Amino acid sequence: MKKLIAIGLTFLMTASVFSGCASKQNVETPTKSPAATAEKAKTPDAQEPVKLIVWGAVPAESGPDALAEAWNAENPNIQVEYVRFVNDDTGNTKLDTALLSGEQIDLYFTYNIGNMKKRVDGGMMEPLEGYGAIDFAKENIVGGDSGLVKIDDVLYGLPTAKEPVGIMLNKNMLDAKGIVIPENWTVEDFHEVAKQLTGEVDGKKVYGTSAYYSGLPIDFAASVLGSDSRYKNGGAESNFDAPEFVHTANLKDLMDKGFAMPYEEVITRKLDAYAHPAFLGGEVGSMAFSAWLLRYIKDLENFPHDFVTTFAPMPTTQKGVKNPYQVTLNNHISINSNSKHKEEAWRFMQYWLTDGAKYMYAGGKIPVWNKTDADEATAGILGENPEKLFDVEAYKKVMLNPEMLPIVDTITIAGPQINQIHKEESEIYFLGNTTKEQYLKNIKERSDQAIKEESGK
Repeated sequence: MKKLIAIGLTFLMTASVFSGCASKQNVETPTKSPAATAEKAKTPDAQEPVKLIVWGAVPAESGPDALAEAWNAENPNIQVEYVRFVNDDTGNTKLDTALLSGEQIDLYFTYNIGNMKKRVDGGMMEPLEGYGAIDFAKENIVGGDSGLVKIDDVLYGLPTAKEPVGIMLNKNMLDAKGIVIPENWTVEDFHEVAKQLTGEVDGKKVYGTSAYYSGLPIDFAASVLGSDSRYKNGGAESNFDAPEFVHTANLKDLMDKGFAMPYEEVITRKLDAYAHPAFLGGEVGSMAFSAWLLRYIKDLENFPHDFVTTFAPMPTTQKGVKNPYQVTLNNHISINSNSKHKEEAWRFMQYWLTDGAKYMYAGGKIPVWNKTDADEATAGILGENPEKLFDVEAYKKVMLNPEMLPIVDTITIAGPQINQIHKEESEIYFLGNTTKEQYLKNIKERSDQAIKEESGK
């Protein structure tokens, strides 16, 4: 009980994550999965169909409702209802409170490994090995079981989507100024492009970029360092003294010179998580993004614009340094350990990952199913007449790059605390209240202390 109370009180943390939305798609998937070819799920001697409740952060109209409807039509004895929560601190707290209170939730999504660790520690996730999940992953998920996240060496969730990251740019602005993104570009090139994109349009200030993404300054280090980039020595200490993190700190130079939106404006307008309102409003020429953010580009009702969006990979820290780690397997689906319908939940989980994955194109989701057709997925995600809004070839080159390697973070010690420390120290620094050297030193020392306290060493 003490642990549950602690979990409930400490769930506020920065979520990374990833939700999506767009019009519903009905794209035929060429190959059927084991979940589809298996005998239809049945509920022996049941007077009423089993009802499964699934919580996720993707808007219902952006794929989940269509997916549930398709399942329900084929499985009258197991009916699924989807409930949306917002993937932020408040939304995650709402989910955690519902789980702790015993509200019926049979399956739910987690978009941050720190949150997953907390939910495991709170006894709210069912171990999946006993359901054959490892063999299922080997047969059906890109990379087999190599991209699976385990907590204390136990599998509690399966990823449902590939989340490539990169930089999206206003192609019209690039073309008007004759700017060409270099191959294998560096952070230095990124700064130069931001400088060139900065100017005025119709008397309105246009910044070259927004330096924040997912609640923190853009993380250039992860694409070079790969998995568990914030830790070293097996999680015994933090890694913020690695030289790669200096490049994130250097983003303040862009703000100070007027080439990136000022921190004060970013925070005031709540653009620190995702800057798409400023990007689609023509106020910034570029921004970091993940694939699901493409939903906003297609949403012309709420974000009217007439320019084409192009794409570039995350820049490397310096010339000649490889940075292939530009994709995560995310949107983990888990079974609530308190569910009364675990077997039925496992059957539905398999469907979501295989035959049901095509319905999530509408939310900008690239499925992890290894039988997904890349062209079909691209058409489903970008929608009809994609050339009007997207540089399609650049999208394929960046988002579907076969040389990308996954980031699979496995060290979770003091993860939520480190996220908060990073956020707090970044605010102090980007407001101009400390030096670059002190900023990185503070993150390192405070993170090391948090690791020490949690490990009891």
